[in-house]
Amino acid sequence: MTAEKMDTISHIGNIPAQGQDELSNIYTGLVKMDDERLVVRKAREGDTKAFEQLYGRYKNFVWSVAFRMTYHHESAEDLAQEVFVAAWRKLPGFEGKSAFSSWLYRITVNTTLNWRRGAQRYVSLPDPEQWEPGDPANDHGPERAAAARDAERILALLLGKLEKEKRLVFILRELEGMSYTQIAEATGWPEGTVRSRLARARDQLAAQAREMEE
Repeated sequence: MTAEKMDTISHIGNIPAQGQDELSNIYTGLVKMDDERLVVRKAREGDTKAFEQLYGRYKNFVWSVAFRMTYHHESAEDLAQEVFVAAWRKLPGFEGKSAFSSWLYRITVNTTLNWRRGAQRYVSLPDPEQWEPGDPANDHGPERAAAARDAERILALLLGKLEKEKRLVFILRELEGMSYTQIAEATGWPEGTVRSRLARARDQLAAQAREMEE
């Protein structure tokens, strides 16, 4: 632990409760960043256990994006596997100029968009009853699973009509909660482009939803 962090902690007792909570959150974030840097460094050196930790941290994000870009369980699994295989192969070249998460998000975006460009690859809408526990629609507990699957199926129908770039931006912003800056870093698009594509996606989805209600 650095002297600066020790000095910060030593003064927490003189700060109001709300300020203590804020400092505690900042400190926790710093610890997590330091921890991830260490894990990434070990993974870069070929430590498979360290890479397994990174996989555990980010597998849900990668899976969720892949599934909602395909709505097909096997295709989502293939995509997620491609992402992590690519990450493992490229990791020795990761210089740490950006956060590992930003680097992995970019691999996820590129892999997903390339898949969508492939010939004869269309969004599939399998029977919601066949969706497995790892799918987003089944992550609500048994009593809400049926309603969640219905909502996810409607979302699939709507998203399936969007161009791949608008679809991806909508997923990253509205479903994964990424900031405009994070999306711009992951896609390589200017932030203004990200915002305009998201606005057009929202307008198109709203129009489609109104048509479904009529």
